[in-house]
Amino acid sequence: MSVIPVNQRGYANPQYLAETDWLVGQLNNPKVRIIDARPPDQYAAGHIPGAVNLSGFGGIPRAADGDMASAEDFARVAGSLGIGNDATLVVYDAPSQMMGMVAWAFLYYGQHDVRLLDGGFHKWTQEGRPVSTKATSYPQTVFRAQPVEAIYCSLSQAKSSHGRPQTVFWDTRSQAEYQGTAAAFQPPPRLGRIPGAVHLEWVELLDPATKTLKPAAELHALLESRGITPDREIATY
Repeated sequence: MSVIPVNQRGYANPQYLAETDWLVGQLNNPKVRIIDARPPDQYAAGHIPGAVNLSGFGGIPRAADGDMASAEDFARVAGSLGIGNDATLVVYDAPSQMMGMVAWAFLYYGQHDVRLLDGGFHKWTQEGRPVSTKATSYPQTVFRAQPVEAIYCSLSQAKSSHGRPQTVFWDTRSQAEYQGTAAAFQPPPRLGRIPGAVHLEWVELLDPATKTLKPAAELHALLESRGITPDREIATY
């Protein structure tokens, strides 16, 4: 099945997506770092050559209360992965929502050039791209983490903005999780959702066959149908 190129889908910021055609030509580029956001067993079974497995380093570090970790803690993880601030970072998953979370975390801590692999590992393998079972590591380097608070919604901010007409809480989980009838792999202490949150599961943003992100016009219609519009403040979870 043919896929519309990223730069022809009408996105405002297409630079946040990497295409498989481009990435296959960057596998030996020392400035590119690829992060596999899948569990360690999936990484061991086969991954994009040169990719490092974030889960093998404990995943995205968190504070004791579940909040984002300190800049120093994140810098240690990124540095251990061999990721410096000047790297072009490409993140992929099967795909799943974890790749978005990992990419966002690097953006939050100040990495400038971060991209999601459009279609994830699904598209990569469907196209017969190279796969390796050899674990990858890079020399430890220095990562200078500088949190960008403007793209983060803390618990206190969520509490203070809840109920305001200009704020939309977007629940990206499954319908069952949203309804409180099922728990995911990291279940919350109480099932259910934030009162008033709108539901749009993350998988609805992807083409079901290719797993690539849908064109901008389709995404706009989906988001608008849930009241998720540019004039409002959006908090996702």
